[in-house]
Amino acid sequence: MKKIIMALLLLMGVIGFSEEEFSYKGYDLPFTSDGKLHEEILLKREISADDTSIEIKKLKNGKYQFWDYASDTGDENEPPRITNAVKEKNVLCDEYICIGYDTKLKDPVILNRKTKRIISIVRENHDKIDDPEHLKEFPEDNPEMYKLYRDYYKLYK
Repeated sequence: MKKIIMALLLLMGVIGFSEEEFSYKGYDLPFTSDGKLHEEILLKREISADDTSIEIKKLKNGKYQFWDYASDTGDENEPPRITNAVKEKNVLCDEYICIGYDTKLKDPVILNRKTKRIISIVRENHDKIDDPEHLKEFPEDNPEMYKLYRDYYKLYK
């Protein structure tokens, strides 16, 4: 009986860990699109959010690549990790994530590959999000995060 209980606990732990690892939700917002890729917007800028920095390259043969500059070791001179990306309807996807342009937010977004829901929103000056002046421009696309920042700066003004 003890062996069965231990086996079940181990199985639940493995399932819980794998679910967390491969189905990261992030903001978990719906993705809105007009059906176009908006390639000109995605190709002209670096997709930077949280701990990742991705550049999208279009090859001569019409295929796409993600150049991921996120460093696992902390070394700034580490070469980028290059993965092939495929166009799926109105987004570009590699084996883990998709990148598209959200017409409601008017910004590029990083999407969950399976659910096509928004993990992270890519904004200009994303590194200034803690600045109270920049906070005024922050739309309420993630109400919980917006309220958190707003309340924080009310306390420390």
